[in-house]
Amino acid sequence: NFYTPPQKIKDDRVLIEGEEAFHIAKVLKFNKGEIIPVVDGLGNKYKVVISTISKKSVEGNVLTCVRKENEPLVNITLAPALSSGTKMDLVIEKCTEIGVNAFIPILTEKSFVKLDKKAKAQNKTNRWRKVAIAAMKQSLRSYLPRIYEITEFEQILRKTHEYDLILIASLEANSKPLREVLNPQNKYKNILILVGPEGGFTPSELERAREEKTESISLGTRRLRTETASIILVSQVLTLCGEMS
Repeated sequence: NFYTPPQKIKDDRVLIEGEEAFHIAKVLKFNKGEIIPVVDGLGNKYKVVISTISKKSVEGNVLTCVRKENEPLVNITLAPALSSGTKMDLVIEKCTEIGVNAFIPILTEKSFVKLDKKAKAQNKTNRWRKVAIAAMKQSLRSYLPRIYEITEFEQILRKTHEYDLILIASLEANSKPLREVLNPQNKYKNILILVGPEGGFTPSELERAREEKTESISLGTRRLRTETASIILVSQVLTLCGEMS
């Protein structure tokens, strides 16, 4: 699939610019009259016949449009603890491929990364969006996951009322396997998944989460990195919801 923002699609005309146009024209060497698949990141996939093409822009006419192709019925928002280096890139790439709907990077008490400057945070979210676009195209999805600004743990707990089910990965002894918490017959629409840093959530954070009716989920006795736990938990949720069969 090729990507163009929804504002570039109007009256059955599609405009693709920048790196994506260069890739179509010069790398893949498409020509006028050929048909290409284009997604707008809002769940629409278009079959487009090229009318004009250059290394700077590609224009075409919409032949057909399919809605929500290759998209899960359940909307998963993943809130992983902010990690150092490019670890968050991996989380966003792989979980976009699997089917996550939105990402909210969170700062926790044990987070190794602390962001004091807003500009630095914005640079990270811009890079993550590019990672998500590439992963969306790779996995043939039609919806581009939204990447929210980096958020404090306490702030995200104020949003729990927006979800049907809230899960938090925990090493606590009383945590339950996912299959004991998630009932596939409930037909969840919106699920929030919280994953802590390598040191896990603090007891006070877990207590606050329980106050917001969050379910503590066990991924076994081994301590996993944030990126590993995120991929595993998202996969398990989608599997139990019948979205990875």
